Parts: sequence; C-alpha cells; structure tokens
Amino acid sequence: MESSIFLQRLRSKTAKSHQLIEQNSASQLLLSKEVTIVQYAHYLQSLYGFVYGFEKMVFPILKHHQLLQINDRKKSHFIQADLAMLNQTAAQPYVSDELFSTHYQTAAAALGGMYVLEGSTLGGQIISKHLSAILGTVVAGKTTYLSAYASQTGTMWKSFLQLLCEAGASTNNEDEIIDSAVNTFSLLNNCLSEYSYKLARNEN
Repeated sequence: MESSIFLQRLRSKTAKSHQLIEQNSASQLLLSKEVTIVQYAHYLQSLYGFVYGFEKMVFPILKHHQLLQINDRKKSHFIQADLAMLNQTAAQPYVSDELFSTHYQTAAAALGGMYVLEGSTLGGQIISKHLSAILGTVVAGKTTYLSAYASQTGTMWKSFLQLLCEAGASTNNEDEIIDSAVNTFSLLNNCLSEYSYKLARNEN
C-alpha cells in the first residue's frame, strides 16, 4: 500500500514536467505525420549527450543495487548504432560531467533520474511504431534505442519500479527521489530545446 502511495505521489509530482517534455518541439516533430528521417536523427543526437553522461557519471552510484542489473540498462550505445545506420555520428557530448556530479550526488537522486530514463522506454515503443508507420523501410533497423528492451520492456519497467519503491521506503528518501525525477525531466527538456536552437542557427 505504501509503495502504491509513493508511486502515485511520484507520478503526480512529475506530471507537469512530463507534459512539458512531451510538448517540446523536438518531441512534437517526432510524433507528427510529417516527421522526416533527418528530424529523427537530430532527436537521437539531442539525447545522446545526456544519456551517455548519465551512464558514465551516475550509473556507478547505483552499482550496489544488484537487482537493478544496471549494466543491462545501458542504452547510449544503441543511439550510436542507430545514428551509424542513419549515416550520422553521435555528437560529442555537450552535457558536462559537472552537471551530473552536481545534480546526482546520492543514490536517491540517481534513482530519481533513472525513473525518467527507464520510463522513456515505454514511450519509445510508441515512437518506434509511429516512425515505422510513417517512414516505413527507411527507418527499419534504426530504432534500437527506442525499442531497447523489446519484448522485455514491461518486465524491466516493473522490476525497476519495485526496486525504486523498496529503496525509497528503506532509506526514507522518497522526497529526494521525486525531486530528482522532476529535475531530470527539466534537464532533458533543456537538452532537447538547446539542441533544436543550435540546429536552427546551424551551430551544432
């Protein structure tokens, strides 16, 4: 019951931040009927710096959570592979290490960030299907990041939520987890917006 209440609070507190990232122009383009393969590549590039940096700087904080299977949750290499298939290269990470060391200093903060990144795998399934429907064979084999867990997406998500609830309850850090999740949505939204701005000015 307590875990259910925590998840309800987490979803409620992050709802506005989640909505803002869905309304980001980069996200909107990706789910439009006019989406192009170039826009999809730009979207992947906009995420790469954050996903790569998070794995590099934050994943080590969570290594002691053995049930999390942290190494199985790495996804930045999928972005690299997809971009290679799109004849693009992953942009040099423009998200500084300092950002991660500042915002993710504890396991609770790291888990709050993971909540956002792991939750994105659910949306990734929807985006992948949309791209396949609109772009067809042009995008075939190029959405490994969006469908990273494939048929195991639901299982991986449920196992993460279970660990998240247990960690929050055992350490009394539920509020810190929630605050970090809200902050992570904001950081990712900034990444998408900043990259879109650079593209518009041809500065990337």
